[in-house]
Amino acid sequence: MENENNKCLYKCESIIDVNEYKKMARYFPKRMYLTYVKRSAFLNLILTAIIAIATQSLLFTLEFFVVSQIIYMIVINFRLEYYAEQGFYALEKQGPVDKKIETEFYEDYLIRKGETISFTVKYSDISKCIETDTNFYLEYGIKNVIIIFQKASCSEEIMEFIRKTFANFESHVQGKTKVKKEKSEKKNNPYLIKLVLLVLFIASIASLWGALYSVSLVNTLIPQYGFNFTKNLWVFWCWLPVPISSIILGKKYKKEGFKCTKNIVAGYIMAVLLFMYGAFVFFPTHEQDYSKINEYKEIINLELPSNGVLEIQDWDTYIDEDITEYVTINAYYAEEDVTLLEKSIENNPNWILGNKITSDLKVFIPILLQGADSAYYSIYNKTTNEYNTIPEESGDYKIYAMRYDKVNKKLEIHEFRIAYSK
Repeated sequence: MENENNKCLYKCESIIDVNEYKKMARYFPKRMYLTYVKRSAFLNLILTAIIAIATQSLLFTLEFFVVSQIIYMIVINFRLEYYAEQGFYALEKQGPVDKKIETEFYEDYLIRKGETISFTVKYSDISKCIETDTNFYLEYGIKNVIIIFQKASCSEEIMEFIRKTFANFESHVQGKTKVKKEKSEKKNNPYLIKLVLLVLFIASIASLWGALYSVSLVNTLIPQYGFNFTKNLWVFWCWLPVPISSIILGKKYKKEGFKCTKNIVAGYIMAVLLFMYGAFVFFPTHEQDYSKINEYKEIINLELPSNGVLEIQDWDTYIDEDITEYVTINAYYAEEDVTLLEKSIENNPNWILGNKITSDLKVFIPILLQGADSAYYSIYNKTTNEYNTIPEESGDYKIYAMRYDKVNKKLEIHEFRIAYSK
């Protein structure tokens, strides 16, 4: 191909620096985008593996991977110029980079000559040619290379030669781009597009409230109690497609001249919020084997249901510095028959209504248990082996403060040590 009889038609020089790399990323985003998406997927797999081990839940693990990857892909798409800059600096670290390149144009091919490399490219191997206000870009897919020419270094003859020679020519020159926008607006229905963008904007803003309502609906189907409410927060992720759609369409139609920055901003804000709230599903819960309630059965002295949801939380300390070794035990019976339990409470003298508790005895009821006059209470002093009795002497006492709420079908036991002063 490099026959000596071939005559060089034109010559020009190109300057390759970090700014040219950043500009190139705008017109060939897929090249860099796919590279960083693959990297993010690899890192996401590692993080997802850790999540899988921690949660032991296939559903949550899959949801986490999919949602995380979508977020990564959106962030990468908006930071392509930054990644192009980092890519250029990485090349510099690997060795000398040709920053001044001379190009010789022949009838059927061109030759690129740099300080360290030289290569020949057939015109037929150029898959795409893009013209911008300042540059020409030739995509040489075989070598995965973008050839850059600055218009300032090209004569009018060279520019006309490039325009006529290469197939798949795209013009992104400002004046010509406007013509393309006008054609696009004629082809599409601008009123319909504006309506869709407006609906997506409103839907994105409302998605957080929609997610909250959906969580409440799921809670009625799959009840969660106490601190275990986080188990159903995966529902927030089900609403992520709404703001993500607002972001994608906002970016698409912004390029076509529509005013839709609000769609992109609202989409990002709501997507981040929905993702963060949904991520609480991975927080550890405190649900225990219900059979552990039997450890307190002798103290409770009631007919307990055979099944229920048990939650145990060790707080260690309490807001009152006189209370230590603070543990809460909550048993939920919303789905159980509590007829025998409530009858045994009514017939047990150790359980009294909240409005009948004396003010002296209330010192043994933590704030979290107070304020329910219609609930039943029982205060057991393990140190003295007495119920609902004020100690005769000051000292350190082990206390079990218990409450049963008939409305919510909830039995609470607060176990702690208290330094009591007479």
